[in-house]
Amino acid sequence: MTTADVDPTPAPGSSGRTLARAQLALAAVYIGAIGVALGRAASFSGYLYLPHQGDDYTGSANLWPGLWAPAALAMIAVIGVAPYVAAVTGLVAVTRLATARMRASVHRRSLIVSTVLAALVAASSLTPPVKTLLSWLLD
Repeated sequence: MTTADVDPTPAPGSSGRTLARAQLALAAVYIGAIGVALGRAASFSGYLYLPHQGDDYTGSANLWPGLWAPAALAMIAVIGVAPYVAAVTGLVAVTRLATARMRASVHRRSLIVSTVLAALVAASSLTPPVKTLLSWLLD
């Protein structure tokens, strides 16, 4: 009697799919928060621009009245913290991508794409426009 050569079923969560989805969700939330902040500034100026502290359009305006106040806090938290979370998930993904199991996984490509996006989120936080936007939100 012979046995069939069957690969064992990978343990749940070891495929990288969950990590890839988390990285994609993080990038989407980060981009969404930046978009909402820029859209809110554009609602005062009439066109899309990079707001800064004391600018002509938003310098003396009440930017976050009523229900906007919690949204402003959420955007500050996301834009301020998401790059650090993205960096950590990127490091975890790189170590996972180096394993033999991941090299054979069908989810390898999605993990690579999401890791690149996570690296872009982390790197974007170091750019002057994002720093200016965050300081505008904190003002």
